[in-house]
Formats: sequence, structure tokens, C-alpha cells
Amino acid sequence: MIEDKPVAIVLGGTNPHKAVIQSLKTRGYYTILVDYLENPAAKAVADVHIRESTLDLEVVLQIAKENNAALVIAICIDQANATACYVAEKLGLPIPYTYQTAVIATDKAKMKKRMAEYAIPTSKYYAVTNLDIPEFDLQFPVVVKPADTTGSKGVKKAFNFEEINKYLIDALRLSRTNTAIVEEFKEGLEVQIDCFVRDKVVHILMLNQKNKVALDGDFELQSVGSTIPAQISDKALDNIKIIANKLVEAFDFDNTPFFMQTIVSGDEVNVIEFAPRIGGGLSYRIINLYSGFDTLNHALDFYVNDEKELEPVKRDFYFSTNNLYTESGTFGDLEGYEELLKDGVIEEFYRYKTSGTIIGSQLSSNNRVGAFIVKAETKHELHEKMSFAYSNIRVFDTDGNAMIVRNLGNIGND
Repeated sequence: MIEDKPVAIVLGGTNPHKAVIQSLKTRGYYTILVDYLENPAAKAVADVHIRESTLDLEVVLQIAKENNAALVIAICIDQANATACYVAEKLGLPIPYTYQTAVIATDKAKMKKRMAEYAIPTSKYYAVTNLDIPEFDLQFPVVVKPADTTGSKGVKKAFNFEEINKYLIDALRLSRTNTAIVEEFKEGLEVQIDCFVRDKVVHILMLNQKNKVALDGDFELQSVGSTIPAQISDKALDNIKIIANKLVEAFDFDNTPFFMQTIVSGDEVNVIEFAPRIGGGLSYRIINLYSGFDTLNHALDFYVNDEKELEPVKRDFYFSTNNLYTESGTFGDLEGYEELLKDGVIEEFYRYKTSGTIIGSQLSSNNRVGAFIVKAETKHELHEKMSFAYSNIRVFDTDGNAMIVRNLGNIGND
């Protein structure tokens, strides 16, 4: 106890975890943020910020012991979530699943092996630990990716063995376990399905169509935003419900949000990967706006033993999330979004970078300067608002020069 308050340790200072900390503080917790960055987004709301790696199991365990932590959580970040489960398990603190489950869920090779054992549809694949690739029976094109990283970093589409070997160099380097996945590429819509499971009963909250793009000649697949709801068949939705329940059984988790990344082609659904946590980016906000379901606070309810009735309600609007990328340079400031908020063109805006941050040229999550959410009654209105917003948000470098905003908002939309 610190200041007569129970201590909650939050691993990772992302924007979603900023909301986690704010909620914990309203529940009476003293909050300690662990993040190796000097100025993570959540630092501004935490009581204390400790600069350590969230991936160091023993360091985080020691921090929890020294502060007599009542909670250790990371409900929006994969690798940090595994650390949280490890520490909580060691100290007998509340967790919705075991450390072993968290480890399997952060390792795509182990994850896909478990899915195959439970007849959960997923692309045919090989787990690779070196560059000596034998002849195999996968159909080209294939996707090459690190086995244990998050997001789109290092995820490449290859059309022959020469490209596989080229992309494996990066994939193996990026992997903490020196393991990469080579899997068949599935054509179709990439759809994220956000769910919540309570007492082994699965609630489907939202179908989110990812808008992905491959640029720069190397076919690195990057999400530039999303459209909600995804338009799929009733049969595909039935298959999604079956798969969601199989995941709960196969990985033995409960009382937690979870999501799965899928490829939907007609009625067929294939799982790319899943995670027993809230999705990254703006998932926690868009789920609430679309369904009225506060997945973040329902997740926290389990940890504090205050579970409330689950009442997701679909709303008859279209939404989109839109990431802001610019040309490379030194980020200075953003303008124009205030007027867009005031005029109702965008619903919410999020700034990701502080002045002086170096922005690289790659289309990666690390180079997003911000993001915004759009709401509309029709898809046509949605796309009009998105285009107008991209055209009116201005980004400047530290010398006051305009940085070109890359309008990728309509990629992947009909």
C-alpha cells in the first residue's frame, strides 16, 4: 500500500494504457507505470514512472515485490502481457489465464501448432530457425514474418524462394527467439474480430475490416486503418462464432477480451493469429463507440473482482480508424484537427508523437504521428469525411516546414 491505496503496476505506456491508468485511479489505485521510454503517452497520468523494460521478467517481479503490488497488468500489449501473467502468477495476483497460455499466444509458431491440434482453420505454414530452407509444398505467394513480434513489422509477401530467403534475414533478426513463420498467403478480406468471454460464454463485439497496403517494392504489409463493420456473409459469421469458442477451449482462457485476425473469403474463415487481450491502436475506443461496450473497463472489472453485466449493443453507424503517416523528418506539430472535431467531421483525434521525434520513411506503426476516428450514416459519407480530414490535417517539422501527409485512407475500401 502507498498513501493507503492498493498499488497497480501497468506495463507499457501506450495510449490505451493511459486509459487503463485513469480508470484504475478512479477505482482508488496508486499507479506505477513501467516503460523503458523516457516519455511514453501514459506517463502523464501515472503516479510514478519507472524506466525499465516490460520484457524483463525478473526486474518487473522485483518492482512488484518492492511495491507490494495488488495488480500487475498489461491488457493491451502482447509481450508485456506475458510478463504481467508471469509476475502475477508468481505473486498469486489475479490473472485471467496462465503464464504458459500468454507465452503460447505471443509465439506464432506455438499458436499455430495449437490451432492445428484443435482443427481451427489457419494457413499451412512452416516454422523456420535459419536460412537453409528446404523445398516445401506451400503454394506461392507466401507470407514471411517473425514468430514473436507484434504489428506488421517484418511481415513480407514473397513470390519465390529467392524472396523468402531475402525476407527471412529480417524476420529472424527481429525475432527474440530467432524463429520465423512462412505461411501460405490467403486472398480475401482481412477482418479483426473483437470478442469478450465471460464464464466461457463468447460475445462477438465487432467486425473490423483492416485496410492494408504493400509499398516500397518489398511488399511489407502494413495496416493504415480500418472500416467498421466489415461486410461478410451470415455463414462466415457463423463460422467465426464456432472458431471463437474453439479458441477459448484450445487456449483455456476466460473472463477477458480477445481478438482474432482472420482472412474471410466468401463463407470461408482462416485465422492468422489471435491474442487474449484488447487489440492495439484505437481498438478499445472504436469497440465502445460502435457497440456501446466498454471492453477496457470490463477487462479491469475481473482484476478488481467487480464484474458487471455484459450488454453489447450494435449501433447503426459506420466507423473508420485512420492512421496519419508523413514523409520522413523531425516532427514538430499538428494543426487542423481541432476544426475537424468542432465541425463533426471526425469524432476523436489522437496525437502519437511529441515535438522533436524523428519520423522515418517506412510505413510502420512507429512512424505514425497520429490517428483519428470518423463516424457516418453511410459508407459514402464515411469516405467523404475521411478524405476531407486527410486534406485538412497539417503536419509541420520543428522548423515550421510542412510535412506531406500521406492519404492512405481509401485503400482497401469499396
